Amino acid sequence: MKMKLFEEFLIKFERPDWSRNPEFALLDALIEGHPSLVTLVSADILKGCKQSDFGRQDMPGVEQIVRAAIYKELKGLDYRELEYAQTDSRICAQFIKIDVVRPYSFQLYQKYISKITEENVQKLLVSLNK
Repeated sequence: MKMKLFEEFLIKFERPDWSRNPEFALLDALIEGHPSLVTLVSADILKGCKQSDFGRQDMPGVEQIVRAAIYKELKGLDYRELEYAQTDSRICAQFIKIDVVRPYSFQLYQKYISKITEENVQKLLVSLNK
């Protein structure tokens, strides 16, 4: 199941400046080039969610959750700090691919990121390092 961003075209027009955080440029390129990385943890994130053909614009996509989890872990943030970073940091907003006008709450991040099992996190990290 592939989830797409509703704001896909808006994001593509912005040119991210990764010069201060080149590791996120590398991770962004890896995730963009290998969508199978997202599918490693998508079953965990979608567990308990109802199938919908339309989706909701106020809910993040699986890729956004994976990106938020990676950003959170690399920066050593808790969920409240992640919520703050998405509005305070352009790098965070561009890496996670969120609409800065409608940021997500820390509760929403906690709900979905905490669903990812430790085993699948390890698989994702190993795949990112290949």
